[in-house]
Amino acid sequence: MSSFATHRQRVHDTGRSARARHAALRTCVADFAPFGFRATYHHLCHRARIPAELAADPASLVRAVEELHAARRLWLADEAAFMARRRREKAAGMRHPAPYDRWRYRAHAPAYCPDPEFHPTEPLPRRSGGVRPDRAVR
Repeated sequence: MSSFATHRQRVHDTGRSARARHAALRTCVADFAPFGFRATYHHLCHRARIPAELAADPASLVRAVEELHAARRLWLADEAAFMARRRREKAAGMRHPAPYDRWRYRAHAPAYCPDPEFHPTEPLPRRSGGVRPDRAVR
């Protein structure tokens, strides 16, 4: 299986067809989908203004993957800090995560949106938690 970085490069590769670049974007979303796959994909399509005819604006795919990449970098940094803190807590005898960390162990995405067309409107890197209905788009 290829990495997020590999598929991100494929989205940027202008030598590929718009369909192949779009498929690479969807693979990136499958790898990192903070709202769940469908809601994250809908969010990116809305924010990057990805047209139905991909050849009309191939730069929209790059805008979408870069927004996703920026959010992923923040998430990875947060996860690294959390893992370091948990190692220290475990070494100190705290074997179970604190109640405020339990959201990290849920089975679905960190800010899961059950309705794929109802998600926050802010850019992904600015989202830090759950869904605020007053900031959602339908």
